[in-house]
Amino acid sequence: MKNAGKVLIKDNEKGSAIVIALLVLALMSVFVALAMSRSSTEAMAVGNETSESRTFYAAQGSLESMTRNFNKIFERRLNPTAGELSAVRTTLPVGITGYAFTQEDPLQVSTRQVIPIPAGPYAGLNAIRDAWRLRTTVTDNSTGTEIQLTRNIFNNRIPIFQFGVFYDDDLELFNGPKFAFGGRVHSNRHFFLHPSANGADFDSRVTAVGHIVTQTKRNGDTVNITSAMTRIKNASGVYTQLLPTEGSVLNGTPNVFTPDPQLPSSRINANWAADSAKFDGNLQSQVPLLKLPLNIGNNSDLIELVKRGKRAPASPAGGDLNNNNGTVEPVTTGATGTEDSPIVSSERFYNKTGLRISLADSQAKLPGCASGVGQTPITVTPPARCGVRLDGGITGRGPVPTAPTPTPTPERARGYQPKPMRSVGGGAFDYVPTRVNGERLHTGGTREVWIKVETVRTDSATGNVITVDVTEDFLSLGVTEQPSLASGLNIQTGGYTENPIGSSITATGVQSPAGGTDSRSIFKLQRWVIPGPNIPVGVTPALTSYGTAPNTFNIVRRYTAVGASDVNVLAGCTAVCLGDDIDPNGWSNENLGHLKRADYAGNTNVAVVPFPIKMFDTREGFYYDTRSTTYYTSLTQLPRNGVMSLVDIDVANLRRFFRGDFNGLFPVDTPLAVSKGGVGMVNADIPLDQGWVLYVSDRRGDANFDGEFDMEDVYGAAPGNDGIIQPGEDLDGPGRFGNGILDAAYGTETERYNTNTVTPDLAAVNDHRYFRRGVRLINGQTLPGGYDSATPANTRGFTLATENGVYVRGNYNATGVATVPATGNTPFSDFLPFNTALHIPASIVGDAVTILSNNWNDAQSFSSAVTPPYNQSLRPATTTQMRFAMIAGDTITSLTATPHQGGGDARLNGGVHNFKRFLENWGASGGQRLDYTGSLINLYSSRNSNGTFKCCGTVYSPPQRNWVFDATFLDPNRIPPGTPFFQYVQTTGFLRTNN
Repeated sequence: MKNAGKVLIKDNEKGSAIVIALLVLALMSVFVALAMSRSSTEAMAVGNETSESRTFYAAQGSLESMTRNFNKIFERRLNPTAGELSAVRTTLPVGITGYAFTQEDPLQVSTRQVIPIPAGPYAGLNAIRDAWRLRTTVTDNSTGTEIQLTRNIFNNRIPIFQFGVFYDDDLELFNGPKFAFGGRVHSNRHFFLHPSANGADFDSRVTAVGHIVTQTKRNGDTVNITSAMTRIKNASGVYTQLLPTEGSVLNGTPNVFTPDPQLPSSRINANWAADSAKFDGNLQSQVPLLKLPLNIGNNSDLIELVKRGKRAPASPAGGDLNNNNGTVEPVTTGATGTEDSPIVSSERFYNKTGLRISLADSQAKLPGCASGVGQTPITVTPPARCGVRLDGGITGRGPVPTAPTPTPTPERARGYQPKPMRSVGGGAFDYVPTRVNGERLHTGGTREVWIKVETVRTDSATGNVITVDVTEDFLSLGVTEQPSLASGLNIQTGGYTENPIGSSITATGVQSPAGGTDSRSIFKLQRWVIPGPNIPVGVTPALTSYGTAPNTFNIVRRYTAVGASDVNVLAGCTAVCLGDDIDPNGWSNENLGHLKRADYAGNTNVAVVPFPIKMFDTREGFYYDTRSTTYYTSLTQLPRNGVMSLVDIDVANLRRFFRGDFNGLFPVDTPLAVSKGGVGMVNADIPLDQGWVLYVSDRRGDANFDGEFDMEDVYGAAPGNDGIIQPGEDLDGPGRFGNGILDAAYGTETERYNTNTVTPDLAAVNDHRYFRRGVRLINGQTLPGGYDSATPANTRGFTLATENGVYVRGNYNATGVATVPATGNTPFSDFLPFNTALHIPASIVGDAVTILSNNWNDAQSFSSAVTPPYNQSLRPATTTQMRFAMIAGDTITSLTATPHQGGGDARLNGGVHNFKRFLENWGASGGQRLDYTGSLINLYSSRNSNGTFKCCGTVYSPPQRNWVFDATFLDPNRIPPGTPFFQYVQTTGFLRTNN
C-alpha cells in the first residue's frame, strides 16, 4: 500500500509537473509576447517622440524665420504694409525638408495701446504699443505629426515730444535769468550745464550719452563757475543741488575729450558715482545712445528729416533731380543709386500725410517733374501737367511772354493768373485772385519760378507715397496778402483791360478787405503794402510811404493825372519798375499787366502793384554784433544775406480750408476737377492722419539744388568772409562734424557781408537771385484740427514742416495765459484754451525757428537797420503766447578764441535758452514776456539759417522766458501729426498652441 501510494503520488506529481510545465510555458509565452509587445510599443513611442521633436524643431525654425523677417520690417518703417506682412507668411525657412509649413500672416491683435515703459533707456516714457501675433503650423510629411507655435511681438513707438529737451548734439545751458522748463532732458552727446546764480531747475530725469560738464562752457569759458546754481529733483520729488564741482568731468587734465579737439580740457570726476547717487537715478552720464529710425536703418544725418525726397522716375518721364557731389542730375536706383531708401522715405516730413508745396528755379526741379533723361523738363499738355510757372505766361505754362511792342498788352506781362472761384452763395466764378506779379519774381537769365502743390498719402498696402497735383486748385484761393483795414487803402480788382489807369474811381470793383479779392489766400507770395514806419529809399525811390503813426504803410506807386493815357504812365516808369534790382535792364509790362487803380484818403490818382514779401533778418545779415565801418562799407544799405524772401502761410485761412468752408467754390476745369467728373476740390480731397502736415520747400536761388545755403564763411577777421575754415563754420557733413570744405557760393547763392549791398526800399519790393528763403506762419492764434476729449485718439493736430527757416509771427495756438506766477512759470494747463476743442496738438519743424512778437512788422526790420545804424529799440516786442513742439537746428559753438561774432557770449551758439531765435527788443517797456509751452528738440546743424548767434547789442534783447514743457504730449493720443518716434520692438518667447 505504501508503495502503491508512493507510485500514486509519483503519478500525481508527474501530472502536476506537466501542468506546471505547461503553465510555465504558457506564462513564458505570455511574458515573451508581453515583452515583444512592449518592445514594439516602446519602439513606436520612441519613433513618435523623435518625429514630434524633429517637427517641433522645424516649427521653431519656421517661427524664428518669421520673427527675423518681421523684425526686419521695423528697420525700414514704423508700421508694416500689407505686402510686407504677406512676405513674412510666404517666406519659408531655408534648408528644412520633409515638412509642410503653414505660416500665417502676422496678425495685429491690438493697436495704439498706451503703455508706460518700465525699464531701459526709455523707462518712464509712454509708448504707443501695437501687439502682433506670429503663428506657424508644421506637419511631418512622413508621419503626419503636427506642431503649432505662437509668439507675440510688441512694437512700441515713443514720441520724441515726450522729452522736454532732446539734443542729438551737445546741449548747452548758460542762462542769465532762471531757467526752469520742465520735462525729461537728454543729450546724445555732452551736457554743458553752466547756469548763472539765478539757477536752473530740472523736475525730471537728466541724461547724457557723454558727460555732464559743470565747470566749463562749450567754448572753454570758466568765468564765475562757483556761482552756478543747478537743482534737480530726486526720486522723492525734492529739489537737490548739483554743485559745479559735482559734474561727471571737471576742469583739468588728462583730457577726456582728446579725440575731439573742439571741446575744452576736462578730467574724470572720481566722485561722480556718489555725486550722482543723491539724485536717485535722475542724473546720469554715459547712458545708451537714443536713436531715431533714420539713425538705426541708414545712419543718416537727421537733417534728412526736413529735406526734399529723392525718387527715381517710374517711366521715361517723372522722377526727381538731385545734387550728387555738386552735379544736378536725375535720381537713380540700384546699389549705387541716389533714390531714398524705404526708411528715409518714410521718415521725411516731405512724405507725411497732408499737403506739400514746392518752389524751384525750373520745372524739372519740382517733385516728379524731371524727365529722367538728362535735365530736360517734361513737355506738359493738359490734363497731364506738372506744376505752374509763376513768372511766365498768364496761363502758368508756355509760351513765355515776349518783349513789349509799341502797343503793349497784359498777356505780354509776366505772371500767372490763378483760376477764378465762386463767391459764397453765388453761381458765377467771380472770385478772381490777384494775378502774380511775375515781373518782380523774375530774376533774369534762364532762371524761372515754378511751383507745385500736391496732396500726399502713403498706400497702406505697398508703403508707396501717393501724390496728386492740385496746384491750380490751391492757387485759386489766391497768393496775395490783402491790405489791412487800418491802412485805408482800397485797390481796384480790375486790371489794365477792365479798368484802365485813366478811368475814374467808382464803388464798383473796390476791394473789400473783409472778404473780397484774395481774402481766402493761404499761400502768400506777394502783397500790396508794407505796414509800419517809412522805409528809407535810395536815389530813385522804389517805395512811397503814407499815413501817420501808427497807421503808416509803404507802397510801390505811380502817379498820373486823371484822364492821362497809360502810355504816358509807362513812359514815366524808371528802373525801379522792373523786376530785378540786380538786372535793371530787362523789360517790364507790370504797369499794364499788374498796375491797379487805388485810392487813399480821397487821393484817386494812385496806381499800385503787388510785390514779393520780404523782411530783413539782422542775425543772418550782420557779420558782427555792431554796426560800424570796420565791418560794413555802407551804413545806409543792407547786406543781401539778411534780406529774406518769404512765403507767408495764413493759418486762419488754412483752417477754413481744412474744415470745408470753401467746398463747392473751387474751379471745375482743373485736372483734379476733370478727374472727379467736373466737381471742384473739397477739403476731403486732402488726406489726413491724426491731422495734417503742411510741408513747404522753397529752393529758388539754390544753385546746386541741395537744399542748403552755401555760405559757411561766417567768421574771419574784420570784415569777415576770409575764405578760411574756422571752427564752427563747416556744417554740412555727416553728423555735425563737417566735410572739410568751406562752402561759399559768392555771386550765386550768396554775397559777402560788406559787398554788393542794397538800399532798403529796393530790398523790400523786388525778389533777388539768392537762396535766402523762409516760411512764415501768420494769423495762427487758432489752428486747424480739434481736440476730442471723448475719444482722444480722434484728435486732429497740425504740423508745419520745411527745410527752410521758419518765422512765427504773433500768438500761435494760444489766446493767452490764465496766470503769471510771481515766481516760477505759468503751468502748461494755464495756457488758453486748455482741454477744449481748440486746444490743438501742434509742431513746427524747420531749419531754424525764429519768434516774431505780436508787435512785429517788416517795415521796422528794414528801417531800424539803417536809421540810425543800428538801433534795436526801433523793433520793440510785446508779450506773446505760443504753444507748439519744435524740431530745429542750431549753429556750432567755436572753441577758438578769435574771431567771433561779437557781443555777449562770444563763440557760443546761444544754448537751449536761445534755441528759439529772436530779432526784437523784448526788454522794452520793462521787459516783455514770451509765454511758451511745448517741447524743444534739436536734431541737426542749421543749413539755411546759419548766421552766428549774436546778442545782445544789435540783434535782439531776450524776453522774459515764461516757458514750460507741455505735459499733454505725454499722452501719445495728443501728439502732432508726423511726430518722429523712437522704435522699441520687444520679442517675447513662444508657446505651443492648438487652434
